[in-house]
Amino acid sequence: MPAVRALFAGACNGSIDALFKRASAVNASNGPFDLLICVGQFFGAAGPDDGEYQGPLLEYLTGGKAAPLPTYFMGGWGGGAVSVLEAISAVPESNIHYLGRAGVKEVKGLTLAYLDGTHNAAAFREVPDNSGSARYYTEADIKLLQHSLSLQGDIDVLLTNEWPEGLAEGLPEGVAPPDSHGSPVIAELAMTARPRYHVAAGKPTFFARPPYLNADLGAGAHVTRFIGLAQVGNGAKQKWLHALALTPAAEMTPEALQVQPPGSTGNPFQAAAAKRLKRAARDAGPGTDLGSQDWRWQEQKKARQIMAAPSLGRPDIIKDKHKTIFVRNVPFAATEEALVEFFAQAGRVVDVVRRSNAEGRLNTWCHIQFDTKEGMEKACQLNGSELMGRQLGIDAAATGPRAGTGKPVEGCWFCLSNANADIDLVVSVGEESYVAVDKGAITDEHVLVVSVEHFPSSQSLSIDCYAEIRRYWGALDRCAAAGGRQLVGFERYMALRKSGGNHCHINALAVSAEAAARARQVFEDRAKAAGFSLTHVPAAAGEAARAALRDVVGDGEYFQAFLPDGSSLVHPIAFGERHPLNYGREVLAELAGVPDRAEWKACAVPVEEEWRRSEAFKALFKPHDIMGVQE
Repeated sequence: MPAVRALFAGACNGSIDALFKRASAVNASNGPFDLLICVGQFFGAAGPDDGEYQGPLLEYLTGGKAAPLPTYFMGGWGGGAVSVLEAISAVPESNIHYLGRAGVKEVKGLTLAYLDGTHNAAAFREVPDNSGSARYYTEADIKLLQHSLSLQGDIDVLLTNEWPEGLAEGLPEGVAPPDSHGSPVIAELAMTARPRYHVAAGKPTFFARPPYLNADLGAGAHVTRFIGLAQVGNGAKQKWLHALALTPAAEMTPEALQVQPPGSTGNPFQAAAAKRLKRAARDAGPGTDLGSQDWRWQEQKKARQIMAAPSLGRPDIIKDKHKTIFVRNVPFAATEEALVEFFAQAGRVVDVVRRSNAEGRLNTWCHIQFDTKEGMEKACQLNGSELMGRQLGIDAAATGPRAGTGKPVEGCWFCLSNANADIDLVVSVGEESYVAVDKGAITDEHVLVVSVEHFPSSQSLSIDCYAEIRRYWGALDRCAAAGGRQLVGFERYMALRKSGGNHCHINALAVSAEAAARARQVFEDRAKAAGFSLTHVPAAAGEAARAALRDVVGDGEYFQAFLPDGSSLVHPIAFGERHPLNYGREVLAELAGVPDRAEWKACAVPVEEEWRRSEAFKALFKPHDIMGVQE
């Protein structure tokens, strides 16, 4: 048969229109191509995997559009991925097909082996839950794929979302990108599959490795060409679309299949595996049984100062401090896998968060979450244990009661009983909460809704206080509507240690109808630029709204943006995450048309002006004030 002409694309990350626009142009100018294959995350980062999908694929699911050429994708996670994966198979006219979690398929004559998801040490040990998401692959996925490979002949293309570990072995200095480390699981898979091509995502860089020779299993040896693709539409202009003309291996003669191009190298993964084995034997020392687990936790030789990679945590796990430990004095060489294995003696680990500092150096502390509180408590009993020769300090991550005491805190600006409180800014005082003009107001209609008692967040408020704050929000919304504007705002809960910790307060700002229509997009765009994503939470009434927030953030820290339609955008702030403190004000200032007023200290005015501003808003708000009108 003639060669199959295929286009390969890197991580789409929800940029469906950009993907198909470029693929269509290449197909028109250099085609026709038989198919488009996408590796890496296909859906956008914003929102949970099982959330509502609101992206450009909706037009393809309803039959309004079709992909410009047959498209096969993996990367089945991201905002709303589960619903799309369930629906897409029933819409063949979309010309878009999901390959699946793991397996081998023949597509257009090519034999494709694929593994969806990425590696996470905690998730790797879990039993697949058939949730529909493929965010992480499991040990069961690997075994299934290995079994499928054992039943196949030659594999034309192996598709993964990560680069394999050891890819740079056997290459001259400077040939491979500086950040070419990868997954040992993928390296082992590549050795098993022995594909003619290995196409992968997972790095911001394009890299085509010189061919490497696979082991001869008795029928001759052939080479593998590795191609790493960058993200679709990346700003660095790294290549993300690659074309190949492939004659299926099943149609090739043994002589043609076994051609070794000039510049081919030995198998890098075999060399890397040999080095790992040598290091393990050296570190174990003479007379040590490598079948024992003890060697893993003993002191490593000083000559081997290998730093593990950061662990950023699982976005699919709701953070719960009451199931989490804080671990100090963690060895730099302790990988996520090592930490999961060490603490498995206490219970099932579901998440590990260990970040780097501003200089890129790995922190010597981390947070580890278990599936139960009992697991956390057992882990605390390991305090003083040694890992790789270093004594660990282990404490429960949560200290004190789940909610604040409600008592006034000395020095807190928002506690009305304190001398430091700016009483002149207060507009209305209810039984449980109050409204005040912001001290660094973005506009004259920028106010705060604050709990009277000192509680850290809306999640920790009493039912009555939470209900009254929502009543105040409704009154502010009506006040804005009376002036032809709409209300937006945000709450940021971070367990600040100064002045007794965070005091619950919600920013509210009336903006034009035009700005209100852009609010969600501006919040999401600025979040993306800052390196985090937001989950859309539909509007809900009363305690249902608080329950919906808890479903996303658990009892952890969070940022919540309030949109004019009553829905919200939520970001759980992970342990150790450096969340941009001014993010919410930057969005409100942009929506108000005064981006230079994002920094509150730059908005400070004399006391007389503060008094004038509060009196003006008090008069504006009076017809809607819940303390002065019958609702």
